Amino acid sequence: MKRIPVIGGGLVVWIALLLVTPAMGVQTSPPSSPPPGASAPAPDSPAPMTDIHDIQPPVSVGIDAPWLVPVLLALAAAAILAVGWWFWKKRNKDRAIETIVPELPPEMTAMQALDAISDVRRLDGKTFYFRLSAILRQYVFGRFAVGAPEMTTEEFMPCIDRMNMDKYLAQRLRALCRAMDPVKFGGDTVVEKQMETDLFFAREFVRKTTPTTDPGNSNGNGEPTQALPQSVS
Repeated sequence: MKRIPVIGGGLVVWIALLLVTPAMGVQTSPPSSPPPGASAPAPDSPAPMTDIHDIQPPVSVGIDAPWLVPVLLALAAAAILAVGWWFWKKRNKDRAIETIVPELPPEMTAMQALDAISDVRRLDGKTFYFRLSAILRQYVFGRFAVGAPEMTTEEFMPCIDRMNMDKYLAQRLRALCRAMDPVKFGGDTVVEKQMETDLFFAREFVRKTTPTTDPGNSNGNGEPTQALPQSVS
């Protein structure tokens, strides 16, 4: 009867040791070592914050079109050209106003042009008659207001009869116009003597169809009147 308490007490102690030993093993287990290469956290260091982020770089909110720069350069170039053109035009206009010359009367223009072809030896027949024809037709246009420069010879012939001139001059002018065409367009040859004769007639035609002022005649306002060329006998 005395052994029962001993056995019972030992059993209680053994059960208590079984319960306490696992708990002590968990508490007294050595800390696990950190992996190689990893630095141990500093003692008492605060835990890293995960709710705060770095400031993001600024974001452009303007117009980022690749064609904007070329368009601006083209507009600037166009503006510069427009200003330059305006100055150039203004300068030329001012210069034209400064150098304007009163228009010469048709007889003076014709005589100067005839003087330029007076040396018939330096001109071939085709060139001479092309220039002589142009001079006479331009004079007729300025004197009689007939569009001779744009007319063919056949169109010009009837206009000669309607111009206020001596019949002899009209007949000689028609003959000269018809004689010039084969040389101008057909390649016919002509001697220098004939060229000199035709040049002389051109001067005579201009001189005798130029109105002259007769000081002895005047109208009611005291202004001199223009006398038409006299008929050639």
